Amino acid sequence: MLLAIDVGNTNIVCGLFDGTVLRDSWRLTTDRGKTADEYSVFIRSLFQFSDVQLGDVDSVVLASVVPPLTPIMRRLVDRMFHLRPLVVSTALNTNIKWEVESPPEMGADRIADCVGGYMKYGGPCIIVDLGTATTFNFVTGDGRYLGGSIAPGLLNSSESLFTKTAKLPRIELDRPATSIGIDTITQMQVGVVWGMIFMVDGMIQRIRQDTGCPDARVILTGGLSGVVVPGLQTKCVHDPNLTLDGLRILFELNRGGTE
Repeated sequence: MLLAIDVGNTNIVCGLFDGTVLRDSWRLTTDRGKTADEYSVFIRSLFQFSDVQLGDVDSVVLASVVPPLTPIMRRLVDRMFHLRPLVVSTALNTNIKWEVESPPEMGADRIADCVGGYMKYGGPCIIVDLGTATTFNFVTGDGRYLGGSIAPGLLNSSESLFTKTAKLPRIELDRPATSIGIDTITQMQVGVVWGMIFMVDGMIQRIRQDTGCPDARVILTGGLSGVVVPGLQTKCVHDPNLTLDGLRILFELNRGGTE
C-alpha cells in the first residue's frame, strides 16, 4: 500500500491507499518541535487503531510546506518503513507545465492539488484549497499552470481578530444563516465566514474573466472547505481528499523514483 503524507502548516494529513482506493486517512496537529520518534508514536497508534500493519506499506510519497519538518518526516519513513519517500516538487513528472516565474517556489500541496484537479477532472480548472491559507490555482485545458493567488485562511482571519483586539473573543467557524449578526460572536462569524464565501465567489468570477475561460470547472478542497461550499453561489466540485489523490497520482507518474 501507498502512504501519502501531506505536511501543512496547521495539520499533517496521512492517507493510506490500496491501489486507487483511499483506505484510511488521519489528521495530526503540526508541531515543529516534535521529533521523528515522537511523530512515529502517533502514527503507530493510528495504524493499530485502523488494524493496519507497518509492513503493509511498500511506498511513501511526501509533500511538505514546512521545511524544518521535511528531514524529520524522511527519518520517520526510514525508521518506520525502511523506505525512502518520493518528495514532491515541480522537478517530478507532473503532466503539467508550470508557466510561472519560479516553479521551484511552488508549494508541494499546491502541486498535488493541481495534479489531482487536472488529472481527475480535466481543464480548464480552478482549484481552491481552504486551509491555513486560501489558495487559488488555474490550469488550462492543455495542462499549463498559469498561476493563482494566496489569501489568508479562515482560521488565520478569525485568530487575527481574537489576538489583535482587546475584547473580541475566539469563535467557532460556523456559517450564520444570514449576513446580519445579532451579537458579537455571530457578527464575527458573518465577517469571517461569509466574507470568505464572497471572496471565493468573487475570485472565481475574476479568474474566469481574466483567463477567458467562463466555463472553467471549479474544485474546492482543504480542511475548511466544508464550511464554505454550502454558501457558494458558484457551482463546484467538493473533493476533500483532492490533495491526497494528487499525491497518489504523482507517485504513479513517478513510480520507482525517490529523492
